[in-house]
Amino acid sequence: MIIFNPVILESKPFSELIEQSEYVTFEKKEIIVQSNKICNYLYLVETGLLRSYYFDLKGNEITHWFASENMLMTIPPSFFNREASQFNLEAIEKTTVRAFSIDTLENAFEKHRIIETFCRVMVTESMISLGKKVMDLQTKTAEERYEELKMTYPGISKRASLGQIASYIGITQQSLSRIRSKKNES
Repeated sequence: MIIFNPVILESKPFSELIEQSEYVTFEKKEIIVQSNKICNYLYLVETGLLRSYYFDLKGNEITHWFASENMLMTIPPSFFNREASQFNLEAIEKTTVRAFSIDTLENAFEKHRIIETFCRVMVTESMISLGKKVMDLQTKTAEERYEELKMTYPGISKRASLGQIASYIGITQQSLSRIRSKKNES
């Protein structure tokens, strides 16, 4: 999970990059990228909430990642390697983003080393976050994973469905309901 510090946008290289991006609004429940299609953009969320998800062998939706305000979201293998996505990307609520094409980013990398460095750091942080998520599924309790999710995404329990949250932390909706009732959450 990468949080993009809005102050960085005020620097000349990043403000130039923002000017070259597309300003897009997605409606609630709009599918932005379908599996087996190519993800053509890296999204910087201005307002709203996105999620990437896939279907397991039983056909259940599994939430892979969330991105809220000032976070970046894409399907990396699809975006960077121009291959069909294994994930779907959806707006959970009405969401406005800045959309960056791969060409726009490549041009910015050539023109401004700071943007290339930032993206390298972003990729590194994404790998670390994904590795941590995998390890947390094996080493933390469901309660600990739920608390960490709430800290990372404040208000997530009011923005995403119980099923989306449960699948993200690797438990059933019933188990999440029990955790929430113990904490007197509704």
